[in-house]
Amino acid sequence: MADQFYGKDNYDPYEHRNVVSPISNFGALMNVIKSIVGTGILAAPMAFHNAGWLNALISSAMIGIIVLYSKQILMCGLYEVAKRRRVPIFSYADGLVEAIAEGPPFMHGLQKILRGSVNTLLFIYHFGSCCVYVVFIANCIKDFGDHYWAVWDSRIYMCCEILPLCLIYCVPNLRSLVPYAMAANFSLVIGFGIIFYYMFSNLQPIEELQQFQDFRLYPLFFGATLFALEGAGLIVSIEAKMKTPKSYVGITGVLSRSIFIVILLQLTFGFFGYWRYGDGIKSAILQSLPYDEILANIARVIFAFSMYITHPLQAYVSIEVMWDNWLKDKVAEKRAFALELVFRMCLAVGSVIFAIILPNLTLIISFVGAFCLSFLGLIFPALIDISIRYKTDYGPAKIYLILSVLVIAFGIIGGATGSFVPIEQMIKLYIDGTDLAG
Repeated sequence: MADQFYGKDNYDPYEHRNVVSPISNFGALMNVIKSIVGTGILAAPMAFHNAGWLNALISSAMIGIIVLYSKQILMCGLYEVAKRRRVPIFSYADGLVEAIAEGPPFMHGLQKILRGSVNTLLFIYHFGSCCVYVVFIANCIKDFGDHYWAVWDSRIYMCCEILPLCLIYCVPNLRSLVPYAMAANFSLVIGFGIIFYYMFSNLQPIEELQQFQDFRLYPLFFGATLFALEGAGLIVSIEAKMKTPKSYVGITGVLSRSIFIVILLQLTFGFFGYWRYGDGIKSAILQSLPYDEILANIARVIFAFSMYITHPLQAYVSIEVMWDNWLKDKVAEKRAFALELVFRMCLAVGSVIFAIILPNLTLIISFVGAFCLSFLGLIFPALIDISIRYKTDYGPAKIYLILSVLVIAFGIIGGATGSFVPIEQMIKLYIDGTDLAG
């Protein structure tokens, strides 16, 4: 795992932070887990279907290790560059730019474009996650409603989400979101318990499952798995709001514990979900549960509720990027609060509109995961590590340089292939009327 400290300066950025409404280690743990555990985990069985169960187990574990490593070097790199500049904290974009200034000269010309790229990708990823939540909530309620009252188009349910989302988007900060995250995590324990009950019943012979699937579907697995294990923007934002940020990184830190839990859930859900439902698995495992059983419908309501009350947690980074960095300084101070609420509501409505335009859950997850997170979760953290270590040391046999180059190569190859296939299938879905993602 990455070193926590690179330099020898006695200045400690943690000691100079003035955090309003700081969150505890437990609150940070809850927020990290809830910011990652969501629709991506529930889509894990479909991801395993797209790779084959043996291939998916091996690949998921490898991707999980790489993701955890990249998160550690990201947080350590942002800390180190803040230490060298003697400032309390840097945002992801500012930290990347400052780190590049410490790196090889040929990278210095990338500073301006990288700042804009980070903020743009953070907005796209978290806004895309909000759209995924809208689709997921609508599908859960539709499955419930189709059985108990009438068959409606899922887009009608999406429109019904507008007012509730506008209301919950008024929650002002991460500390205020902690009780929501705790309630969501508690409800998820019940929901996961119900899903496990169905998953572990009537398991089909494992010999009937594909160990390795058609390789053309593997990019969909890659994008979906990265989506399920990432949360780059919130990972940085949560650390910035902690009361004791020193406990965030490291093998036993809050971040590592959170990621280990998420990886375990991803492997368990993906493997047993695919084992139970095989090639009949749907985009999200909830859609594979029976529609005429009360317990299954309770699970749908629980997950819809959980995704709803943590919807603003996913939107937090989009709000931070757009409002705090680009819009806040352009409005009068006395009108800032009211206009921020209007902006939040516009973001909520926008996520519903985009979800209505593109309601295919599998393709949204795969594209957003592969395109945005290959940069935010893999390539950019590796660039920070290369730059920060450039004037100091890359370790024995330049091991840290080799690891960072491998992470970048993994991100580029996975991001390119993982983005192309969902786009190709979106075109086929809307032009030819077929959906190859299943």
